[in-house]
Amino acid sequence: MILRATVVFLSVAIGACAGSQAARTSDVLFTTPEADLAREHAPDLYGQAESAWAQASDAQRRKDEDAADDYRTESRLWLAASIVEAARVQLDRRRAELQREEEHWGKQLARDQEASVAVARDISRHEANAVALREAERLAALTKANTVSDATLDAVLTRVRLNIALAEALGATDEQLRPLRERADFVTRKRPGAARVAESLLLESEILIGQTRADWPEPRPGASTALVQTASVTGFAADRLGSAVLIRSERFFTSKGQVSGATFRRFIGLLEAFPHGPVACQVAVPELSSRVWARRVAQLVERFGRMDDPGRVSTSMVATESLAEGTVQCTFAAYREP
Repeated sequence: MILRATVVFLSVAIGACAGSQAARTSDVLFTTPEADLAREHAPDLYGQAESAWAQASDAQRRKDEDAADDYRTESRLWLAASIVEAARVQLDRRRAELQREEEHWGKQLARDQEASVAVARDISRHEANAVALREAERLAALTKANTVSDATLDAVLTRVRLNIALAEALGATDEQLRPLRERADFVTRKRPGAARVAESLLLESEILIGQTRADWPEPRPGASTALVQTASVTGFAADRLGSAVLIRSERFFTSKGQVSGATFRRFIGLLEAFPHGPVACQVAVPELSSRVWARRVAQLVERFGRMDDPGRVSTSMVATESLAEGTVQCTFAAYREP
């Protein structure tokens, strides 16, 4: 459109000037929109046109008509060239703008696609964790039942597969991974209904991760988040504080005051999965002088004493109304926010 307008303008302008021998002012050629664009985008050529027109005016004042006509023709040609050049510059700039826009939207599309993949991955991970959390809560509540539902077993298997992948990413060897993979495949095929089988498989996958983490001198960045997620999936309440991770459960003791074997095993698995630093546990009791709760806490201390590292966990009683009676709250001091 710009070049077509330029050609039309030049045809009219040159024809008009050629049809008149009288001296003309620059109003005809130099005050049009096309000339304004030429002045902006092709100043060198436009300057030549103005210079030639000025010379035509001087020749006209000297009554030298032939020279005046020659200079006017030269001016028109310079002006035409400047208008064409201005149109070319505009087209080049527009082409460059379109190219930049194309590159921008291309990069934006790539970013959007990457974001979509990341969001889909996050949603998938979130959904898997949410399912595992709901079903692992059922597993955590199994203090007496010996069977497990298909939905719970599927959730546990999902979590075990995720743990195997994480252990591999953390550096676990094929020799370490193979037995767990084979057990997971066996459970997937045979679908045993025993809760103990599902629980044992889940704990072994967490312990395998702990074996890889044990080679680190201290927890790596993000370990506190992993601890919270793992504790939640295995049935514990978890909070990440500025200086530690706090794990809680009201299921450490049965209604008869005995240490719950299921909860204790899951907590030992958590300790082995996150092997760094001391852990301080407090048992909420109605009053510190309670002999009943002193005996119960002594049972828990005795069970912790059978661990491979019996000095890692310290246990005490605390009288508080903020926690339900019998709640055990444990602080993992090494797992701090970065």
